[in-house]
Amino acid sequence: MRSNWMTWSPALLVSAGLMLAACGGPEVEAPGLDVSAIGTVEGEANSPIYDRARAYAAANPKRDGGSWNQWCGSLMVRFGQLPDSAVRPTAIEAYRASRIVSTDASKALTGAFHWWDIGSAGHVGADLNGGGGTVFMATYNLSQSWGDAIGANSVSGYSSKTGARYLGWSMDYAGGRIAGGGQAPGGGSSSLPQTTTEFDGIPGEIYYKRIQTVGQRDYGYTGPIDGVTGPNTEKLRVRITARELNRRGGPRTSAEDDGIPGSIYWTRVQTVGRSFGYTGPIDGIPGANTSKAEHKICAYAVNRAF
Repeated sequence: MRSNWMTWSPALLVSAGLMLAACGGPEVEAPGLDVSAIGTVEGEANSPIYDRARAYAAANPKRDGGSWNQWCGSLMVRFGQLPDSAVRPTAIEAYRASRIVSTDASKALTGAFHWWDIGSAGHVGADLNGGGGTVFMATYNLSQSWGDAIGANSVSGYSSKTGARYLGWSMDYAGGRIAGGGQAPGGGSSSLPQTTTEFDGIPGEIYYKRIQTVGQRDYGYTGPIDGVTGPNTEKLRVRITARELNRRGGPRTSAEDDGIPGSIYWTRVQTVGRSFGYTGPIDGIPGANTSKAEHKICAYAVNRAF
């Protein structure tokens, strides 16, 4: 639970000029549910994030004693336990600080944030099962009501009911992420087995599928999840490897940001590679053994990414 702003009343927030995580649309939406007009949440296998959302709504059917209506961003921050750095005054401002992966809602992963342009503040919801079919949100425009303006609707259902313009989906909310997200609709990514590249350093189809899946979730990759490498997949591989290297100490390699390996990157691969069986020199010059260590480090990272 949050401490520094969760207990503030809406009146205090307005007076302070900090209408944190407010939503767009009319100030008071009609509370009646008309499922036929709103749309239905599609039938699908429920993810752990869905179960957490149901539990959260059951424990918090109201927001600080009042309605959740107009507090869509606040719901995302509280439910997702996002860091204070992710908090923005409105949903549309959070959207501008997030990395949009795609405007195709059907490709959204679990834990993705869906964004709309409506009113002056925008709207946002969290994808519970992937694919845009069950989106957790704070609004009266719901197909499943789990409290006072808290529940679920589909991307298409909310869009058609309100006329809001869909802006796309991201895996982050101004840099914050929902823990456990990143599964494909129907659990596609979780069905991928672990890659043995972590142990033998030999890249294969599963290895590259995992790289592409992590790339879609974390780096805006929009190509196919087909296990076939190419320039974009190779750049993802370097970025994922560099992120793991940077997590293990310094000096930091900028390859995490641009996917371009340099001397620092290769020196770090060789240094960290000691933990993966590399016994060659630490000279920043790549060769066959350094490449094998690189694949092992990347495979270690993607095996633990989902």
